[in-house]
Amino acid sequence: MKKIIISVLCILFSAAPSAAQGIVIHHSDGTKEAFRTTDIDSITMVKEADSFVMGKWYLGWWKKGSTEIHFDGTEYILFAGKYMEWGKGGEPERYTVSYYPNLRLFVSKDMATGESKRWTVHKQTDKLLVIKEGSDIYRYFYTSQHEADKSLLEKDPPKHTETSDISTILRYAEGQTKSSKTPMGTQYENKHATTDADREWLLNPDNEPDKVANLTQWKKKTVNLYPYADPKPADVNQHAIGDCCCMAVFASFAYLCPDFIKSILTDNGDDTYTVKMFDPKGQQIDVCVSSKVLCDGSGNIGQCTGKNNAVTWATILEKAMMKYVTLYKNTGVEGIPTEVAAPMFTGDGESFAFSPNSLYTSELKTAIEWSLAQGNITVGGFNVDDLPCGKLSTVTAHAFTFMITDDEEKSPFVMRNPWGWYDVDGKLEIPYERTTVQTIDARIVMPGAAKEYMRTDLGPYTPPRFESLPTDLGVTERLLSRRFVPAGELW
Repeated sequence: MKKIIISVLCILFSAAPSAAQGIVIHHSDGTKEAFRTTDIDSITMVKEADSFVMGKWYLGWWKKGSTEIHFDGTEYILFAGKYMEWGKGGEPERYTVSYYPNLRLFVSKDMATGESKRWTVHKQTDKLLVIKEGSDIYRYFYTSQHEADKSLLEKDPPKHTETSDISTILRYAEGQTKSSKTPMGTQYENKHATTDADREWLLNPDNEPDKVANLTQWKKKTVNLYPYADPKPADVNQHAIGDCCCMAVFASFAYLCPDFIKSILTDNGDDTYTVKMFDPKGQQIDVCVSSKVLCDGSGNIGQCTGKNNAVTWATILEKAMMKYVTLYKNTGVEGIPTEVAAPMFTGDGESFAFSPNSLYTSELKTAIEWSLAQGNITVGGFNVDDLPCGKLSTVTAHAFTFMITDDEEKSPFVMRNPWGWYDVDGKLEIPYERTTVQTIDARIVMPGAAKEYMRTDLGPYTPPRFESLPTDLGVTERLLSRRFVPAGELW
């Protein structure tokens, strides 16, 4: 490496000044970096005594005790001999560094504030640098932004012995919500009992839900409850409201038990609709809504729709959910969890979950197939963005509907994005690679009143044929960016 640089420098400084000049650095992996001499202020040769850590390292994740925080790979730390630069967005922080190789530590002094910090090099390889601060803070740095961004994917597999026995797999579940106080689950405990006044308010279609998501008006729209004769997941396309878990639940209803949707939804023939629901105590209630849909100031629909902006059964059920939340205030519309959204319609809030990387790929496949065969509402998400899954890729802070795979040799299962993108209607074909599967969590909710309507011929989901139009509403930038998501919530 040094010989190459010296040779290049000799050639450069002996060449004619009129020629285009630069430095080419040849890396041991065969890659090259080229720099124009006009871009270089100076070249500093660093002695080994000045530094035992060199180069640019990207922060993958940070750990304090048992708490782990994953970063996006853009934060970096640059060691250049006696100097260190820390880029956290905006102007980087700059430090002077004193190294103590025998102790595997260095002391940095902030060049702006004069503050000193003591760091220990806990681990150092060609690709990984682990820096320890204090007694329990570890920062994991990698040699490229890509490696940093996928660093959590390289964690160890589950510690238990892999099994195909579902009863054993279920022992690894957590987050149980079964309640001894209400069939609606622990999330509905200690909520007020429905009064006669409440029932009257819920039955009056003129009583509109609270507005959400910066949408400003209720605007009357033509309703086409079932564009494809029977409810389909394609009827659920999220636009502006951050209730992705509820949307995934609706798509699960349409996939598992479309007749259940028809059984709870009545068209009153006067532009109003009545939805059978369950109050926090598990008592059946009727919620009546009008055909007015929550829109933005330009009249664009903010609620979910079917294809080509059709106001469908899903739009009506979403409005009933919003009216329910307005009265009982048991949750927010935006960020509503799966285990809160499903019981409103099924009356059963018992559920459990599997965390990412708690199961082997084969075990998660078994758990999902078992759950769907039981008719359970099965919803999940990812903790890493942009992993390829067929034509689409993963999205974090978002909920998806689990479905049977189209091709068992290529994919353990399918997960539908309620954004309903492209001709695949939002279907992510999950690959068998552990680096993808271990990022998946799952929430499984008992079907309650929907159980008797479960399909007996459940198989892969084939989206109906549809033609996208230029006027079709998409997902708002607010949801795409998900900048407003509180920690731990799914939108």
